[in-house]
Amino acid sequence: MNLLGLIVEYNPFHNGHLYHLNESKKITNATHTIAVMSGNFMQRGTPALLDKFTRAEMAVKNGVDLVVELPTLYACQSAEIFSHGGITLLSSLNCVNSVCFGSEIGHIDILYLIAKILIDEPDIFKNKLKNYLGEGLPFPKARASALFDYISENKLYDTSKDTLLEILNSPNNILGIEYIKSILKLNSEIKPYTINRVNSGYNSLNINDSICSASAIRNALKDNSLDTINYTMPKQTYNIINDVVSSGFNLVYNDDFYQILSSIILRDKDNLTDYFEVNEGIENKIYNSIFKCQNIEELQNQIKSKRYTMTKISRTLNNIMLGIKRDDIIKIKDLNTLPYLRVLAFNDKGCEILKEIKKNSEIEVITKFSKIKHIDSDIFNTLINYDIRATNMYNLIYNINNTSALKGPMDYVTSPKYIK
Repeated sequence: MNLLGLIVEYNPFHNGHLYHLNESKKITNATHTIAVMSGNFMQRGTPALLDKFTRAEMAVKNGVDLVVELPTLYACQSAEIFSHGGITLLSSLNCVNSVCFGSEIGHIDILYLIAKILIDEPDIFKNKLKNYLGEGLPFPKARASALFDYISENKLYDTSKDTLLEILNSPNNILGIEYIKSILKLNSEIKPYTINRVNSGYNSLNINDSICSASAIRNALKDNSLDTINYTMPKQTYNIINDVVSSGFNLVYNDDFYQILSSIILRDKDNLTDYFEVNEGIENKIYNSIFKCQNIEELQNQIKSKRYTMTKISRTLNNIMLGIKRDDIIKIKDLNTLPYLRVLAFNDKGCEILKEIKKNSEIEVITKFSKIKHIDSDIFNTLINYDIRATNMYNLIYNINNTSALKGPMDYVTSPKYIK
């Protein structure tokens, strides 16, 4: 078995994802694929359009063999924490041969070199970084300048400072560097590969080709324009979304959680700094802004400043809403193995992967919550309880027009989807 790992969100699965999946299989010669997928909340601190089981079903119907959940504590955090969670889960299985990610640069060599320098932190590099910071440069520019000096002076790679800065400012390159850093930290035998992202940018809202961003697709769906985007996604994805909407489920967007979020902010006014990334006085700005806003977009714009980017604000607010405590992130962010694998969807090849995992790893494979064994593990309980909480909060909105489908905590009653 040549097992390819992918770390994904599939929000929703579209033609760009299908291209990435097929090209990844080609360059790695993979016989089987496992996707570690964010659950009901995304890396940028936003809810998923559709629930995790439905998105996992989309993935398997489009060629992924096994989809498992990236624990919530990793799934909605910075690139460093998100990437470490995904790579650590894959590494814990002891049978994954490769991981392949999309990047703007499309070349693994420079990303690997940057990751290795950032992990090793040679003294010359650290001194250059310190000097640039002392000159008043912002950290990203200081780091890019120090990296360029170190790479060029040691003739490690032929590149310009502008190119290096562009690499370090591109979201998928950043994720790729973090994936490689985690592989190096864990001393993992997983081999990293990358392919070029094609067509639309990460956040582009334009739909002008068969491959566009997930942001553009979600934006069109928000305007009830399902028919206008059918050529941007595989038929299986289109049919599933159409069935979900026809069945009365609610496609989920950030503003759907505004009342829940604002109530928590008002209730926890004096304890906001307990939540991860609520620091540097942002708690005061959040509390004072809540009285002036009617939705999350307005709240984010009120809080935004040179110090706080929109993505940082979005993740911070999401941490408050999900109750993600700073102490719990500290507890799990540097783990070198994860205690469980939550199965969301699979096919026959996925069954073969699960057999290989059970043969090679001690990780607990969860298909039914009633059979969970590690109830006495602090790390296990910390991770799993956030997954359950996130699912419960998400389903309050997802099922708002279809309450008969909500049968209590859905993690306990929903089985993984087997796709023949």
